[in-house]
Amino acid sequence: MSEQAINELEAAAQIIMAPPNIVSNEQRHHAEVIFLNFRKSKSPYEICRQILEKCPNQYVMFESAEVLKEAIIREWSFLMENDRVSLRQYLMHYITTRQVPHFVRDRILQVIAIMVKRASIDDNGRERGIILQEVENLIMNAESNRKLLGCYIIANLMQEYASTVKSTDVGLPWEVHFKAKKQFEATDLKRIFQFCVYLLSEVVKNDPPYSDIVVQLTRHLLQITERVLTWGYVSPILPKRLIGIYESVHESDQAPALRLTNSWSEIMFNPDLVPLMFQIYWKLRDIDELSHHCLNCLVQLASLSGGITINSEARLKYLHSYLGNFVNLLSNVTIREKESLGISNIARKLVLFFINDFSNLPTPLQETIMDEFTRITCNFAEGAAREDANPDEEKYFSDSLENMLEAWTTISVEFSSISEELHQSCATRIFNKYVQCHLAQPDGIRSLSLENGHNCDEDLEDNDRTKFKEQLQIIGLLGRTILPHSLPVLYKILESRTESLLHMLPVMQQRAMNLNEAASLDGVFEDVHWAVLIAGHLLCMESDGELALIPSEINNHSTEMAKKGATCADASIKTLSMADAKVQVPDCLEQCDPVIRIAYSVLRLASIEELAISMRQGHFMSPEVGSTLMWFLKRWCLNYLLPPEEFYQQLRISPVILACFGRDSECSKMFISVILHKIAVNLYSFQSEPILLRDTVQLFSDMVSSKQKSIYIIKTDSMAKLINLTEQMDAGTLPPNILRGIYKGIVTAGICLTDPDEKNTYYQRILEPLKNKFKAVVGQENLGRMCENEQVQKVVIDLLESFIGVARGSLVATVEILFPFMCPILSELPVFLTFFKDYQVIVQLILELFGQCAKSILCYLAPSDSKKLYESALAAVQAYAKYNTNRLSTESFAEESSCQDLSLVLDLLTFILAKDCVDLHVRSGEEEITVTASDVSLFGLKFIMPLMTLELLKFPNLCAHFYRLLVLINDIYPEKIAALPHDMMVSLLQSIELGLTNFGTDIVQACLDFVQGMACYLFRHSNFDTPFAVALKPFLKLLMDLVLSHQINSDLISCSSTTIYSLICCYQDEYQALVQSLIQSQTDPMTAERLAAAFNNLTQNVALNCERQPKLKFRDNFDKFIANVHGFLLVK
Repeated sequence: MSEQAINELEAAAQIIMAPPNIVSNEQRHHAEVIFLNFRKSKSPYEICRQILEKCPNQYVMFESAEVLKEAIIREWSFLMENDRVSLRQYLMHYITTRQVPHFVRDRILQVIAIMVKRASIDDNGRERGIILQEVENLIMNAESNRKLLGCYIIANLMQEYASTVKSTDVGLPWEVHFKAKKQFEATDLKRIFQFCVYLLSEVVKNDPPYSDIVVQLTRHLLQITERVLTWGYVSPILPKRLIGIYESVHESDQAPALRLTNSWSEIMFNPDLVPLMFQIYWKLRDIDELSHHCLNCLVQLASLSGGITINSEARLKYLHSYLGNFVNLLSNVTIREKESLGISNIARKLVLFFINDFSNLPTPLQETIMDEFTRITCNFAEGAAREDANPDEEKYFSDSLENMLEAWTTISVEFSSISEELHQSCATRIFNKYVQCHLAQPDGIRSLSLENGHNCDEDLEDNDRTKFKEQLQIIGLLGRTILPHSLPVLYKILESRTESLLHMLPVMQQRAMNLNEAASLDGVFEDVHWAVLIAGHLLCMESDGELALIPSEINNHSTEMAKKGATCADASIKTLSMADAKVQVPDCLEQCDPVIRIAYSVLRLASIEELAISMRQGHFMSPEVGSTLMWFLKRWCLNYLLPPEEFYQQLRISPVILACFGRDSECSKMFISVILHKIAVNLYSFQSEPILLRDTVQLFSDMVSSKQKSIYIIKTDSMAKLINLTEQMDAGTLPPNILRGIYKGIVTAGICLTDPDEKNTYYQRILEPLKNKFKAVVGQENLGRMCENEQVQKVVIDLLESFIGVARGSLVATVEILFPFMCPILSELPVFLTFFKDYQVIVQLILELFGQCAKSILCYLAPSDSKKLYESALAAVQAYAKYNTNRLSTESFAEESSCQDLSLVLDLLTFILAKDCVDLHVRSGEEEITVTASDVSLFGLKFIMPLMTLELLKFPNLCAHFYRLLVLINDIYPEKIAALPHDMMVSLLQSIELGLTNFGTDIVQACLDFVQGMACYLFRHSNFDTPFAVALKPFLKLLMDLVLSHQINSDLISCSSTTIYSLICCYQDEYQALVQSLIQSQTDPMTAERLAAAFNNLTQNVALNCERQPKLKFRDNFDKFIANVHGFLLVK
């Protein structure tokens, strides 16, 4: 019988492995059925043994090993102890005495590892210890191939014990996995580590070159050692969810720190260990396939932490030994690009984990370490500059530089015992080198290829400002520790490059530049760009979400310079007033505060751009430099312009800075006018540069966002000119999003006005021209035909962009003025939507305008005004749905942009729904709410749901948006979902079923939350006979089938279990019927009995009342239930 079965399997394997043109689909399907049935075989141990002994077909051999694995998992509890031991010994003997394909060998090794792990749960690792002894003997005494086999066995054992949360495929709940893992860590992991280190020490007793077999064996030993050092040592007191997060990070990110308990002290604090690991690296450094693993081991040893390091004396000896060997390595090798990352990681981790011990080291060692860290940081900076010059190169040195700069951040903040002189010396070397790497020759080392390849690309999102943000922040931090050096370096670079640009302007005007002159101009622009970037991070710190203040180091230095008489306020004010490029450099420049001097240089550069425009040479200016100047001025305005003096109580603002930029200072008013004028120049002159204009608008928005600044801004002539310029621009001249940003800033600026008449006059001045333009468009005869006119479309687009800006600038203080202006316009837009239905840009802008009004204005409105906005918004949604229903069902909807309008509709409905959560209108007793936001959202959803087809929901962003809205409505108003009309209820639940079965984990999670929320609502209100309760009932079977057939991601099992619990509470009779159906469908009586017992344990002593504690108990039971039934239950 067995021979016949083996022959049948061999024939089926030949069909499966045959080319598709030789066998038919029916033959292939029949062959697959044979193997599927083979996998379900009960007690297949004998036939699998015969296959391994007799069958030459490798595919059949692999399948037999797979069948053995599944049978072991399925039938472990029914196997006799002797049978388990016999099978394990046979498999071990088989792989040690036979030459089998590696994929068959690996699967058999996995089976052995699973058996060892299952046995260790019962015998506390006794059998595992015996096996490890056998393996150690094999590696020590056997021939070469069997030595490698021993390494494979150890690696498979470690793999089986490594993970816990996702290790449920061997039929054990995670608690048992975790217990087995901790037991393995406490005993055999140390043994494996010591054994591998001993063997490696034997290898490096000889000098290279090594034979191929020695290299192979060493590679495996290093991999095992590395695996021990990167092991996920998780505390046993953590809950499962946190352990799961830790393991996910461990799998996806770099290795965690080496956190060991005190039981490892004897091993890790052995004085020979660290020198030996460095010796191993010295010997293997030239062998690429080995050096990487060895370096990773050194990196992990640099992060030694946990209970083992409580003994300060032992920790300091370990650090001293490590640093001594590390310094010896650094001082005797030229670091290669591939090892730079490991070297920098060692430095970073040493600083991160041992910085508090550095001060206890001998002073000469401290100085040596600082010197070596500085040297390699500078080397990595040079290497990073070379890599930036060639975009195709791997970024080894760039990543290494970031690691070293991160280390320097910690050193600067926490290494307090280092002498100030030594720290400043190191900071100066690093600062100088970083600046040098970003300057053109002869002052710097930046190559020509970098300059030529660094033109500003408007589509390039990852620009220097973003790409090198963290580097620049740390260089700024280091620069603030050496201000007497760093500030002059920067202002001298800026001033010299400014003069170079001024000398080049006449040349550009008189004749065409030759190649050398053009290259020189590019180099100057690049120097300016980087000098301004560094200066911006030196003078200002990141302040996202915080009040922007002048850094204390800057204040202290500026104050000190003034006290010494080196600078004075009058000279600084005069210097700022002479920033015009047409004016000669002031004679008082040397008495100007160095901080102000950098601002002067930036203003002068901005003035050069304006001068070039007046000379008709604006096209020669660098848009990238223009953007960088706007970025710098934005930071400067946030930190230095009109600083809030009340927040500097302990540290007074520098008198020079206060004289130049403080309240009521004429210089600050002049500065504001200059900035507003520059903003207007950019808007008028650089309309083809969207990134430059974006930074310009961000500068304007940030300036007016502060009432303290906008009080001055709004009264300047420059502001009035900017408003006039905005109104008078031809339609369509500005890129998208720019006009809305300007109007947002203009509207926001008016918030500072407290006098009602003055405020009304200001907003009337802004809004009346927009209203008149809109009326002119609406009042045109034959608007349906005129909408095809390109000029009309441009006018409409600009108007909508302006309205969006007005909505975005609305706040509680201005909504009473702005909504009466917006309301009539919004009421006209549904008609507009009909006329312009074929112009997607306009359709999206209309929908976006409604969304912005709902987001920024609705929360402040009274019920009567809210109702007006609801009516207009619903009319727009209805109009959109009406003209799209047929079109979307008949046309291909393949482009991502075609989904954007639907996302905007969902945005609108979400923002409307938020009114019920965040209502900031102060309600009087007489006001009556006749329409709620939730009713409006559901009504709008009714129009949209027919459009949300499976094809559309394949777009990830749209899909996530749609299901997020459903869950939000469900969370806030489950009673309204439960009372939906039949058609909408059916459509909604079909969408939930679709989400459970067709999309990724985020969508499945949302759908599970929805079902659980509704089930809990039905149970608590005992609404079991309602149409919605009847419609929700099938989800119990659906979720059970999905979980039991492994169609739900393992990460969502816990969430699925609580959802199933809530459904069971509602439908207890249906649950019992489902259980009986599953049990009766089993053809194997033993399987049916095991399944019945598993279901009985699932709900045993669990109260079905939808309360938290029973739900958590059911969740834990469900995890054990899934681990138990996995392998013997198959739901199709």
